[in-house]
Amino acid sequence: MRNGSMTNAIAKAIAIPNNDYVHIAWDFRSQLTDCGGFAVYRLTQNGPADGMPLPAFARDAQGKRLKITCEDQPIRKYSWRDVFETRGGTYRYRIVAMSKPKQPLEGVDPIMTSWVTVSPRAGNAMVYFNRGLLATQHTADDIWDPAHQKPDFAKIEALINDENSHLRKSLSGQLFEALTLLLDRAKKDGGSCWASLYELTDECLIDRLAECDNLHLILSNDNDEKDKKVVYDGKNQAAAKTLHPTAQEIIRRYMPQGQIGHNKFVIYVDSHRRPKAVLTGSTNWTASGLCTQSNNAILIESEPLAERYLQYWKELKSDALAAGIPKQPSPVRAIQAKELRAECAVKPSPIPLNQNSTVTAWFSPNAASVMRSGKQKTQPPVPADLAEIYDLFAHARQSVLFLAFMPGMAGAAMSFHFLKELGKVSAQKPELFVRGAVSDPGLTREFDLATLTANATNRNEDSMIASPQGIFKNFNDWRKEIYKYGHAIIHDKVIVVDPFDEERCAVITGSHNLGFRASSNNDENMLIIRGDAAIAQAYAAHVMDIFEHYRSRWINASNANRPNRKDYDPNQDPNWQQKYFDDSRPAYAERLFWVSGGTPLPALAANLAQKYARERLEKEDAGRKAAAAARKAAKGAAKKAPRKKAAKA
Repeated sequence: MRNGSMTNAIAKAIAIPNNDYVHIAWDFRSQLTDCGGFAVYRLTQNGPADGMPLPAFARDAQGKRLKITCEDQPIRKYSWRDVFETRGGTYRYRIVAMSKPKQPLEGVDPIMTSWVTVSPRAGNAMVYFNRGLLATQHTADDIWDPAHQKPDFAKIEALINDENSHLRKSLSGQLFEALTLLLDRAKKDGGSCWASLYELTDECLIDRLAECDNLHLILSNDNDEKDKKVVYDGKNQAAAKTLHPTAQEIIRRYMPQGQIGHNKFVIYVDSHRRPKAVLTGSTNWTASGLCTQSNNAILIESEPLAERYLQYWKELKSDALAAGIPKQPSPVRAIQAKELRAECAVKPSPIPLNQNSTVTAWFSPNAASVMRSGKQKTQPPVPADLAEIYDLFAHARQSVLFLAFMPGMAGAAMSFHFLKELGKVSAQKPELFVRGAVSDPGLTREFDLATLTANATNRNEDSMIASPQGIFKNFNDWRKEIYKYGHAIIHDKVIVVDPFDEERCAVITGSHNLGFRASSNNDENMLIIRGDAAIAQAYAAHVMDIFEHYRSRWINASNANRPNRKDYDPNQDPNWQQKYFDDSRPAYAERLFWVSGGTPLPALAANLAQKYARERLEKEDAGRKAAAAARKAAKGAAKKAPRKKAAKA
């Protein structure tokens, strides 16, 4: 189609906000001849009619950031993010096809998005995400050591623990505000807060808890006797000591090895003793939870939901008191008794949330404690909470998106988690759009293998996940990065199903790590929100932000040792649009996904590059299995070999 025949009737642009940024995507429906990229302009309600171009990235020869825009360096993608917006602002976006810098492409009309507001608000819910990505040029700039031309890792701890530092404010975004909203409300209105927390080490958050006049806290140990570097429960002891004089009550849950009290929720009860609201999500109350991991929090105004959480809080308290709380911190073996497990295993009823949407709250432990010994030889029954998630996979029409920390142990035959199930479903549904990221690289490969072994002839070419990586050398305009501080990198526990289908969309979030172990061994809470497109799309934007950030770094790292590899630069590729219109490429589906309105996407055609990647993966897996078998055989032979008797003197 010639550019001159393009009309706005068939072109489409969409803007999706959450509390942190706006995701913009567009589609002109065909390749544009002589297109050098796109310029995206932000419009405000009282600003210039044409808007202001969004910033772009470039450095000068000395490494200093240049103040340029996408007019100067057109975007060679079909989506972009406005991360320089003002929170609370209302905007729309104008997308202009460009032939070259500062030159619009003739014969192609600009397209516009609808007006959107950057806000956590979604009806009776408030949804928050941080910017906890260390593997960014922004973070590299903040901790750059010019003498050694690399980031100074030692600066991170001081900066993320300094409440006034630019880096802490930038990485944490609004998460600190989210975690303390109910504490502020209790202080203002005379209510009380009932919290169950796993890790509590951030001094600013501890101080805010101490200011609560009516605080009821269940505080679990965040390390066990396996950690020889720290006294049992050493990390939370300072918080317990600080809060003891002011808290109404502090209940300690001292978990044994292999179990964790993993909750991170707060309930607000008003001055008339009526439960009113719940805050939950993936965020631990630590500086790293706020800043160096990707995390989310959701606050829901709902009396029935708050009542259900308060009931669970009291069940946790009763369980701890019945098991006994030692004067000196030590594991309590009688914790998580049958009564607690039985209460958590009762299938919960959905609770109305917003118009036509519901929320269901699952609590753990809700399955038999089969994961403790690690000696089981067959898969145990799927826990009830995960069974509901697996059912969502089975009925997904268009897409499944996710972010996960460590739902299971990579390579362990008896480790069961959602990635294995999603891999099977993905192979059975070649039309399903699957994108996600998981902290553990081994789990990324395990997911890929699950898609291979589930159905040898029915591949899903549109299934792609990644693990965190960084840029580990200075090149062109890019500085060397670091990508983690501590163990966790992606700490979200989020799944989004069909986010653009207003009736069928679903979001899973909370503290649950999305594996059997979480359901059977841990104290956990998990929300399943159905039929709320605003919440689903806010989470979808967050998932794709994290996934796309790490994808190029992950692919680059995975292919680092490939012969004849080349670093790809779209700015030097005259055919950069081709992958967005080649129906065998993942980029083709991603272009359609954002503007699809929820309709199912076509299955991708066979992709030669994907085929080679699968063959390489299968070969590597076969090699690992052969090496493991050889080690086992050698070990067995050594046991059977006759021992030589020591010679007599």
